[in-house]
Amino acid sequence: MDSSISILRLFSALAVFMALVISLFAGQVGAAAAQGAADAAAVAVTDLVPPNWDCTQASLPADAAATAARTAVERTAQLAAVQPTAVEVRAEATCSIIVSVRVASQGWLGSRSALGVACRRPPSAEGTALRAPVAPPC
Repeated sequence: MDSSISILRLFSALAVFMALVISLFAGQVGAAAAQGAADAAAVAVTDLVPPNWDCTQASLPADAAATAARTAVERTAQLAAVQPTAVEVRAEATCSIIVSVRVASQGWLGSRSALGVACRRPPSAEGTALRAPVAPPC
């Protein structure tokens, strides 16, 4: 009788440990997916911006948020346990486009959320004069 209780204790401890490890792994995958989706969405939105953009939120293309959301969904589509829950696009006065993507990842111990933020600037005037995509850092 003692050996069966010992085996039961061992397997229950092992199951709890495995649930914790898999949930932590799912959270890390979610964080990496959020950052990758934010980066891809920032590139997609920056590609929409016209060369004469005046660096204001109001003059962003009308479909900037939809493009960012579509890109984030496409980027996370291969991961069954990661779902994007929110996408936000902002323009800064420094001509930077900031995209934040929040995702929820499902693990054995419930869901965890992660936030990925990416900043990108459209190619500068110097880059267009040289016919090179020179994007200054944010």
